[in-house]
Amino acid sequence: MGDAEKNLGNEKFKAGDYNAAITHFTNAINIEPTHVLYSNRSACYCALRKYDEALKDADCCIGAKPDWGKGYGRKGAALHGMGRFNDAVAAYEAGLKHEPGLVMLTGGMAEAKAEMEAQQDGAMGGLGNVFGQPDVLQRIASNPQTAGFLADPGFVHKIQELAANPSAIGNHLQDQRILAVMGMLMGINIQTADPTPSPAAAKQAKPEPKPEPLTPEQEAAKAIKDEADAHKLKGNTAYKAKQFEEAIKHYEAAIAVLPNEVTYYNNLAAVMMEQKDFDGCIATCKKGIEKGREAKVDYKIIAKSFLRIGNAYKKLGKLDDAIRAYEDSLMEDRSEEAEKLLKQTRALKKKTDEEAYCSPEKAEEARQKGNELFKAGSYAAAVEMYTEAMKRNPKDHVPYSNRAACYQKLMEWQLAIKDADRCVEMDPMFVKGWSRKAGIHFFLKEYHKALDAYDHILKLDPNNEEAKSMTEQVLAAVNSANHSGEIDHERQARAMQDPEILAILGDPQMRSILGEMQSDPKKAKAVMNDPSISAKLQKLIAAGVLQVR
Repeated sequence: MGDAEKNLGNEKFKAGDYNAAITHFTNAINIEPTHVLYSNRSACYCALRKYDEALKDADCCIGAKPDWGKGYGRKGAALHGMGRFNDAVAAYEAGLKHEPGLVMLTGGMAEAKAEMEAQQDGAMGGLGNVFGQPDVLQRIASNPQTAGFLADPGFVHKIQELAANPSAIGNHLQDQRILAVMGMLMGINIQTADPTPSPAAAKQAKPEPKPEPLTPEQEAAKAIKDEADAHKLKGNTAYKAKQFEEAIKHYEAAIAVLPNEVTYYNNLAAVMMEQKDFDGCIATCKKGIEKGREAKVDYKIIAKSFLRIGNAYKKLGKLDDAIRAYEDSLMEDRSEEAEKLLKQTRALKKKTDEEAYCSPEKAEEARQKGNELFKAGSYAAAVEMYTEAMKRNPKDHVPYSNRAACYQKLMEWQLAIKDADRCVEMDPMFVKGWSRKAGIHFFLKEYHKALDAYDHILKLDPNNEEAKSMTEQVLAAVNSANHSGEIDHERQARAMQDPEILAILGDPQMRSILGEMQSDPKKAKAVMNDPSISAKLQKLIAAGVLQVR
């Protein structure tokens, strides 16, 4: 009995009748609840955008079988739909601990992360990002103007909230303490007051005390620093004149006089960069960092050394080492330059790795393995092979068509149509890709899109019998739905998300014509004589938005 209800639910789900599928899955759950039934019903709720219900079922699914990756995928999809992208990523990551590499989880996590990054790029989120620094509380405590704020637990809670959710900054801008801390973290004075003293205050201002005389030890240290700086200035002059050997001589002389001054090492390393002595540049910076640690110099100077090391490694093509150096620089001081270079280098590393991984021969081997797995009914494993083929040869459109077929079998319709679209985008002349796309649209009752795809095939191959036959089959389905008198609300809802349908309905001329047709249906025959208007009306009929009898 329970299996019968489950099978009926699956059939209704495949037909896109999600409400009916929910009814059958609910009946099956009432008979004998299983993790699969909760997963299936969660998928239905997601399709209907009822994400709260989808999340509840996903949690029930996980509770029933905590080591089943697909349950976490259902939870991630529900949280994604609710706009809770951080939680969605966490759900996908939890699932990958149980089933590493599961496409449903890796694909879902990538999309959630992309949405999360886009959301965090907003203006308010950008302002709030300063509170995400790992040492923010230490910096507040070490600043005399802000240290006192930490005595208020409510203020500390606000800082912790902003660290977790930077976009919430708009909720706290009325708190002058938050503005003061934000200014301190950004290096600006948001609450700047006029520093010009009043005339009365100027009169009362006391003369500055004379500096204390230096001790003999201080005098000696100053003399050494002056001598070293004199060499540095000569080195700077030579560097600007591109007299690099001369500059090296002066910087080395400065180091010999004052070996614990990191600036001299950084300057010497800059000359080596110009000379393309990248290994020497790296060694010099590392030596400077070692001396700087001993002397406990400002973190910003150490950060600059790491930054130069990263640049040198990047020139050598050692991108992993460059990324580590930029990360080390940011650990010392979160400079905008270091963040930019780290982001660029990570992107370059990803591109380089992808190019190095390319192999058309191995791509074809992976695709053929995928074909064998598909024939054996191992669709999830076939997806992995087709994905591998794409990585090996990103320019080949065929694996996208193959993977779309797998997703059809797995009932992952959005992923299937995404792959089919990508396939024909890469090769608009690929008939099989258009046929795959048309078949998916037909199954989803998106008849207007199916007709467009078959029409495209017939333009490429006017004698394509399959396209001719399927066009007739789609038109028959459109006519049957049009004359049934029943309104398919789910089909209409999907059609109303189509930009082309929305554009037709938003056309003032079409709105006027549709209004006249409602008041006088006989006018429909008259307007059909206009080819342009007729085509638009046929599109609306095929989409299920308009019924004409």
